[in-house]
Amino acid sequence: MLKSMKLTGELKFLIGIIVVSIAIVAASVVLLNRPSPTFSSGELLPEDTVTKGNKNAKVQLVEFSDFQCPACKAYQPIVDSLIEQYKEKLVFGYRHFPLSQHKLAQYAAQTAEAAGEQGKFWEMYEYLFELQDSLTKELINEGAQTLGLDANAFNNALNSEKYEQKILRDLSDGKRFGVDSTPTFFLNGKKLNLTSFDDLNKAVDQAVVSNP
Repeated sequence: MLKSMKLTGELKFLIGIIVVSIAIVAASVVLLNRPSPTFSSGELLPEDTVTKGNKNAKVQLVEFSDFQCPACKAYQPIVDSLIEQYKEKLVFGYRHFPLSQHKLAQYAAQTAEAAGEQGKFWEMYEYLFELQDSLTKELINEGAQTLGLDANAFNNALNSEKYEQKILRDLSDGKRFGVDSTPTFFLNGKKLNLTSFDDLNKAVDQAVVSNP
C-alpha cells in the first residue's frame, strides 16, 4: 500500500515535469513564429540622422553601430559597397549604439557628430574605423586636424551637450527596437537577423528588386 502511494506520487511529479516542458516548448514555438515588429521610417530615421544615398529611396537601411566594435568595422566595407551599388535606390542611416564595454565609443560618436557640423561626418567615420585597433582619445582628437576641420568650431561642437543627448537618444531608441548588440540593421522597418555578410547583401538585393 505504501509502495503504491509512493509510485503514484512519483508519477504525478513526472507528469508535472512533462506538462511544464510541453508548455515551454509551445511558448517557444509561438515566440519563434511571431512576426518581427515593423518600425516606421520616422522612428528609425529621425530628421537629424546622418544618411547616405537617396533620401527619397523606397529602400531604407539603418544601422545601430559602435566605432569600437570589431564586427561593425568588418561590416563597414559591405555597407559602403551596397550604398555605392544602390546609391539611387537606397538610403542608409547611421545611428549610434556605443556599448558600455567600449570606453571610447561614445566619445568617438560625439567626434563624428562634431565633424558632421563641418560636413565631414563620413570622413571621420572612415578615420575612426580605420584606426579602431589603436584608438586613444588623443588619436580621436587628431582626426579633426587630419580632416582639416576648423579647430575652434570642432571643439565647441564636441563639447556641446546636444550630441551627447543625440547619442543617448539613439541608445534609448535602439533598446526600444530590440537592439542588444552591434551592428544591428533594420531594413524597411524590420530588424535583420544576420548570420553572415552575404545575408545583408541578399536582404538588400531582394528589397531593391521588390521596390523598383
